[in-house]
Amino acid sequence: MIYKNLIKPVLFKLDAERMHNFTINLGNKLSNYSIAKNLMKKLYYYENEKLNLNLFNIHFKNPIGLAAGFDKNALLTGIIPYVGFGFMEIGSVTALPCPGNPKPRLFRLPEDKALVVNYGLYNYGAKRIYNKLKNKEFLIPTGISIAKTNLPGIYDDKAIEDYCKSFKLLNKIGDYITMNISCPNAEAGTTFCEDSLALNKLLMKIRNINDKKLIFLKVSPDINKEQLNKIIKLSKKYNVKALILSNLSKERSKLKLKTSKEVLDEYGKGGISGLPIKNISNNLIKETYKLSKGKICIIGCGGIFNANDAYEKLKYGASLLQLITGMIYEGPRVIKNINKGLVKLIEENNFKDITEVIGYKNI
Repeated sequence: MIYKNLIKPVLFKLDAERMHNFTINLGNKLSNYSIAKNLMKKLYYYENEKLNLNLFNIHFKNPIGLAAGFDKNALLTGIIPYVGFGFMEIGSVTALPCPGNPKPRLFRLPEDKALVVNYGLYNYGAKRIYNKLKNKEFLIPTGISIAKTNLPGIYDDKAIEDYCKSFKLLNKIGDYITMNISCPNAEAGTTFCEDSLALNKLLMKIRNINDKKLIFLKVSPDINKEQLNKIIKLSKKYNVKALILSNLSKERSKLKLKTSKEVLDEYGKGGISGLPIKNISNNLIKETYKLSKGKICIIGCGGIFNANDAYEKLKYGASLLQLITGMIYEGPRVIKNINKGLVKLIEENNFKDITEVIGYKNI
């Protein structure tokens, strides 16, 4: 309540990217002090064995993960575990350092509990991230999201080479690699989600250089059923272990937004995150669980603000969950509140633990 009633109103009067950078830098500094980490753990950490999951020979203490896009440059790996997340994802990271799109490129839509994100894959680049993390021991399961460098001239085969360069550098770090094949803010209009032939070629190249690394795909919310089915088939073919459903939406006309068109036009282009993505994400989860017959792991992402939102995605077939926007609107305590709320829902519905919830509405 302190965050929502006192802190958030002040923060939301300030530039969104500036406040994001302040938060990242503060978290990075706090990770150097044991007293700060212990205080964070006391305030935000919650543990219950009913939330434990074992997937891909990885132990997750709870299903709530920090999505890629928040810690783009791996500055928060020392503090995020103390905020209560069960896992985290760094990036997206690209082969070359990327300045991203011109500022301003991050906006809040309070009426919709959403964000407009137009970073354009700003990050330090794979080599610098590799040097930062190569000797790092992670406290929670950690993945790295990689994407195509958002610079002119990197299309088609060059885009695939770009992904492979990042993969070769980063595949020995962390627990898994997410292939971000759906960023809506890169220069190229078409993504690998929409072009199954290109995706097939990309996954074939990655398979040829992969040495047992777990591969996930981050999928666009704007695809149709046919495109989703092709992604699932290719995922099975190339042993992709999980689909993250979903990324930001660039199809604003399909979203039921309360924010006026004039305000949206003022903010320019960019992908939408948060509550407007909730039902789209849920429908993709339901469809994927059915089409894959529950054989591919689903990570639900989009519109998670409380335990009921999280529980809904789990019962439709998600095994793990990710969020960013929910934390920005609800504060860092939201992770603890969601996990406590999930335990309550598990018990109220007479389930033994979280594993019994996954997909029960789709069986």
